Formats: sequence, structure tokens, C-alpha cells
Amino acid sequence: MSLLDDPLNLNQYKTTISEPKKNWVPYAFNDEKEKLTDFYKEQNEMIEGFLSAGEEERLKAEDEAQNGGKVKLAVRASFTVNFFLFVIQLYAAVSTGSLALFATAADAFMDLVSSIVMLITSRMSSRPKPYKYPVGRRRVETMGVIMFCALMTIVAVELIIESAKALAGGKTESEKLDIVPLVCVGVAIFSKFVMFLYCYGLRRYPAAHVFYIDHRNDLAVNGFGLIMSIVGDRFVWYLDPVGACCIALLILFSWASTAFENMWLIVGKCAPREFVNKCIYVTLTHDQRIQKVDTCRAYHSGQQLYVEVDIVMDPETKLRESHDVSQALQRKLEGLADVERAFVHVDYDYLHDVNEEHRPLYEIGGAKHSIRALVKRLWSKNKEPTDGTAV
Repeated sequence: MSLLDDPLNLNQYKTTISEPKKNWVPYAFNDEKEKLTDFYKEQNEMIEGFLSAGEEERLKAEDEAQNGGKVKLAVRASFTVNFFLFVIQLYAAVSTGSLALFATAADAFMDLVSSIVMLITSRMSSRPKPYKYPVGRRRVETMGVIMFCALMTIVAVELIIESAKALAGGKTESEKLDIVPLVCVGVAIFSKFVMFLYCYGLRRYPAAHVFYIDHRNDLAVNGFGLIMSIVGDRFVWYLDPVGACCIALLILFSWASTAFENMWLIVGKCAPREFVNKCIYVTLTHDQRIQKVDTCRAYHSGQQLYVEVDIVMDPETKLRESHDVSQALQRKLEGLADVERAFVHVDYDYLHDVNEEHRPLYEIGGAKHSIRALVKRLWSKNKEPTDGTAV
């Protein structure tokens, strides 16, 4: 592979660093050395990211051509495993009556449903309807995740309620655990472990990463549920509903955090600062006729990113030249990883107010609406005289 272009000679700022050695000197000194090491590590990674930005689209295409079949196999195999494991775990839960195993069966059911929805939403997003959905249907995947989170929280709350009822009802006579359901759960755990190892090697791909996280969590949930079911049956009866409650709480908090994370992606959360810096670097080094970068925005529109860049060119530049430069830059930005759409605006002046180009979406420099400002306002009103005199 040839050396990447480095128009700003950033390679000279890369530093060879080594991990600081622990010795008898005060902790504060070692802490400063660790911070310095972390700083240079981040700087080297940033420079490498800048220099490889122009190769991201090509490398992504080559990587997908090489490992695309493996990722599809991981998705389909995970879906098949989730289906059979749900049947096995449901049988084990019904035959034993264990609340902990019911909790694991509920989690397996949600894994199956989420797999189906992800397959459906992925197919929908890959088949856009340009006249009905001009910008595509990529955000349907994020909406599907949020819908699942809501459904999963309902299931978790129901499990908590049933566990509380079992604890309040006290010990009851129930059938002893049979070896067959326990073997079924053991098979489920082993199958999840095999899929976990396979997806672990492909975790850098979004589709495989989702199932890697899913299999990892299921290993913990199923193992904990099996242990609590056996201990609750053999030794302490209330450990079974307590274990089911713990699993339900884990499911509840896990999916609630996922819902909030995806909610901000739909709202339009800003991209990481490192990514914005990369976009600025790509813009500055794209063409010598670009004099300045006036504005650079990058924000989420679902899982993918939208990028808006305002560049400044010479006022005497011909329309054909400015169009070709901006169009090539726009296409280059869309070649970056996770960028769905890029918009490039050409200007000849950078001293104007940004609000002249678009209607302001929010009040700038007006009254503050923070909690602290509201408290101060209420406090000042309470101090005003109440004798009826005008102020």
C-alpha cells in the first residue's frame, strides 16, 4: 500500500511513546506521565485517522467483499440459534415452573423477536422508495430498536410483579427439578457460547456486533438463571423468585439505557468531536482553491450521520469551478464511515452572521431557560414587596 497523502505534513507530529514505568516516585508524578502518554496516544490515533480518511470508502468496500459472507452467516446462524433456544428454554420453564427460567425464556423470546424485526427493518432500509421517502428509510432501524426497548421493559416489569407475588405468597410445594430441563438449558448456554466466539471475531461490523453483545448478555442471564433455579429448588426457596427479579431488573435497565441512547440519535445528537475534526481536515486538504472552512456540522440522523460544511472560495471563482470543487468534496465526505449524506455550501465571505443563511432554530442571546436561571427568577419574585405598590 502506498503512503497516504500528507499535505499538512502531520506525520512529523507523531510521537513514539512507551508505557510509563511504575517506580517509587510519588503517585502524582506517575499520574502525570500516564496523562502525557494518553495524550500522545490520542494524538497519534487522530493523525492516523486524518491521513486514512480518503481511503475509508475503498477499505470498507474491500472489507465487506472479504467478510460480508461471514457477517451474513453470523446473523442467520444467530437468528436460527435464538429460535431453537427459545423453544428449549420455554419447555424448561414450563416443565419446572421456575420463575428464574421463565425470566430467561422471556429474554430468549425478546431476542427472537428483535432478530425478526432487525431482519425486517434491514430489508426495508435496503429497499428505499424515493418518491415516498426521498431520503431513504435508514431511520426505521433505530425506531425498531426503540419499539423493542419499550416492549422489553413491559416484559421485565411483569416479571418483577410475578416475582414479588411469589415472594409474598411464601414457600409452596412444587415439582422437583428434572434433569432433562436442566440439560436443555445447558445446551442453550453452550450454543450461545459458540455463537459468542464466532461473532466476537466479527464484532467490528454493526450487524455482528449486535449479536455479539446479545450472546454475551445471554450467557450471563442464562447461567445466573440456571444457578438460581437449582439453588432455589434444592436449598433456599426464595432465591428462585429473587433471581428472576434480578434478571428482570438487569433486562429493564439494559433496554432502558439502549432506548435513551437511540432516542438521542433520532433527535439529532452531535457527532463526536474527533469526527468533526476529521471532516474539517478533509475539507481543508481537498482543494487548494478552498480558502477557509466557515462552518462544519455533523449530527446523527438515526444510526448514520449527516454532515454540513460551509466553505469559502475566491469571489472571482467561476460557477463551474466552485460547483465541481464542492461536488467532489461532498462525495468525499459521504465516503467517510457512518456518513449517510453530506451537504457542501460555497460562500465568498466568512464575516457574515450565520443566521443570515437560515432561520434561527432557537433563540440566541435571549433569556436563559436553565434550571438555575428559573430558580433565581422565582427567588427574586418572592423577594418583591407584596403591599400592592407598583415596582
